Amino acid sequence: SALDEALRRAAVVMGMPVFLETVAAPLLRKVGDEWHAGRLSPAHEHLVTSSLHEIVVAMMRVFTQRPGAPTVLVATSAGERHVIGAALVGAAAALEGWNVLYLGGNLPAIEIADAARSKAVRVVAVSIIYVDDKATVLDEMRTLRQRLPADVPLVAGGAGAVMLSKELDALDVRVQASVSGFLGELRR
Repeated sequence: SALDEALRRAAVVMGMPVFLETVAAPLLRKVGDEWHAGRLSPAHEHLVTSSLHEIVVAMMRVFTQRPGAPTVLVATSAGERHVIGAALVGAAAALEGWNVLYLGGNLPAIEIADAARSKAVRVVAVSIIYVDDKATVLDEMRTLRQRLPADVPLVAGGAGAVMLSKELDALDVRVQASVSGFLGELRR
């Protein structure tokens, strides 16, 4: 409860844009590094990401749909259950004035593409954190790129996306390593 209170207080005091870039994103990287190094248990990692996810999604949902505003679809593809990166991107987009269609995690590429076409989204953002099976991740992204209209940019972010940046670039998937980099894509 102390962690949750401190994070909520920081979000209010700092404002969501600063909180996302200077607290949430760095905290997630640090927790991930500590978990990988064996200094944090999975329960610790889940506690932090769960608290952050609730705060970020609540902030994203504060912004109602704006008539005439462009829409960004945010999700993670099949096999990716880590949704906090997607939530950070969705909240940042909402703060920038975009309507956000937040689908959460572990969704097949075909479903993401169908949702994007049915809602006439302007950008699709996919968070890739961990890559257990490189071929499957790339196949999902290839399928998604092929099923999206050519004029809809597909942006991938997260540590896994950065790791696969060469392969994703070859698939016409733009890779961004940070929330601010993603916002640059939206401003294009």
